[in-house]
Amino acid sequence: MNYIKHLNGFFQRLEVDEKITSHHISLYMALFQLWNMNRFRNQFEVNRMDLMSMSRIGSRNTYSRCMKQLNDWGYIVYSPGANRYQVSKVSCTRFDTACGTTSGTATETANRTASGTLFINYSNKTKGKHDPIFFDNRREKKVNGKSQHHVNNDKDYSEPL
Repeated sequence: MNYIKHLNGFFQRLEVDEKITSHHISLYMALFQLWNMNRFRNQFEVNRMDLMSMSRIGSRNTYSRCMKQLNDWGYIVYSPGANRYQVSKVSCTRFDTACGTTSGTATETANRTASGTLFINYSNKTKGKHDPIFFDNRREKKVNGKSQHHVNNDKDYSEPL
């Protein structure tokens, strides 16, 4: 399971899904967190009160409606408990692959994630060098003839501020 690819796939699906609301997204993110904490097992148990708290949903009706709709729309597979004393179970649909399913072996995951292309961060290319134009135009405010960043080493800490 590739965490980043799954989230990217989920957000790509959100772009074309016009019926999903912030309640659905919040609930799915809470479910995704629980799925992650359960080490991405195929099916995991959920507690309504915990999910409502994690997703900041205050109404049981909203929670039930969103869970049912996420199930109907193919984001999750939801198996509610038969009564309030039985736990509900959820399976999340995988969005980390193009076709939606994969065998998920470690070797395949390593081959899919390692593209061989290095990421080069050009933002620190001038490390140690400063843009002279920036520093020449900046005027420091002086207080009592000293820079505002001046540190007095011989301060008496017994004096009030």
